[in-house]
Amino acid sequence: MSLVRLLFKGVSEVVASQEVGLVTLANEDKSRELSFICDSAMVYQFGLRIKKAEITPKLAPEVLWQVISRNMKMRFQIIINDLVEGQYKALLYMPDILQAIPVRASDGILLAYITNMPVFIEDRLFMRQSVPYNDSNVGISVPVNVITNEMLQKALDKAVYDEDYEKASQIRDELKRRGGKEQTE
Repeated sequence: MSLVRLLFKGVSEVVASQEVGLVTLANEDKSRELSFICDSAMVYQFGLRIKKAEITPKLAPEVLWQVISRNMKMRFQIIINDLVEGQYKALLYMPDILQAIPVRASDGILLAYITNMPVFIEDRLFMRQSVPYNDSNVGISVPVNVITNEMLQKALDKAVYDEDYEKASQIRDELKRRGGKEQTE
């Protein structure tokens, strides 16, 4: 398995929704980037660390990392290795003992941000999901397959309400492709 190292680019709120945000990562040469959905609680947690809020050294991830790093001489990595129903799958990998523990991708990226832990993604997954990097972009491209079924259903409902039947048809087709059952006909 070939891996691509990712660097944290940022986290942002989605303007149209107070419930979700986007985490954006780029490869080392900044030729491609990858964005994925996270919840508003994760946007808040990243915000605390980015702003270097006074409370952060006392929060559980930072405290636990202090305990681990003081008592263990082990390396850790986050590896994004799959995408299932709009959710990236990630592992907290310990290469010294060849063990991995599943972790929610956004939590893994937050842990990596806090600890300077390296983040990797499987090369083929990265090439399939990433878009060309552009530092001057105002908007962010997100592949439809990283949007959850619940979010797609809400988008379908809104498209039907707005009478945007072309968009509704595309969303319905994506839900059918996933095996989901749309509520609105």
